[in-house]
Amino acid sequence: MNEDKSTYSDYFEHNNVIVQVLSLFCGFLFTSITILSTWLQNRSEFLAQVTILFLTILFYVSLYVLLDNLEMRFHYIEDIPPMTLKVRPFFNLLLVFYLFGTATLFMFLLFDLLYLSLVSGLIWAMIVVLSLSTTVKRFYKQSITRHWEIEH
Repeated sequence: MNEDKSTYSDYFEHNNVIVQVLSLFCGFLFTSITILSTWLQNRSEFLAQVTILFLTILFYVSLYVLLDNLEMRFHYIEDIPPMTLKVRPFFNLLLVFYLFGTATLFMFLLFDLLYLSLVSGLIWAMIVVLSLSTTVKRFYKQSITRHWEIEH
């Protein structure tokens, strides 16, 4: 093993591939949901709504796993750059993720898919609560432990 290569570098390379694939997959799912919502002739049909709901659930779970993988890196880095030590940029990133999930709800309302919007809203709320109780809680505890809010 190379002397200047850390023991976690293989993990970071693998995690980077996971993040890239999940980002691409989330973009694909969001585009698919948008195209199906706009191009389907009869969006109020049961099978059409089940298909869109299935893609939406996949999108929500992918967003959760992507955010969790982005946060997981902080557990293994000892020397973090000063700008990254702040908690606020992570919470801004978290807000962007939550807004992406909320965009699907508004898109369904825009196309008069009220029941689909309600069901996906409940599922999105469960994903947000799960994210807050796992990923965000873990990151916040670690920020307190490492005193990341203190100016260097």
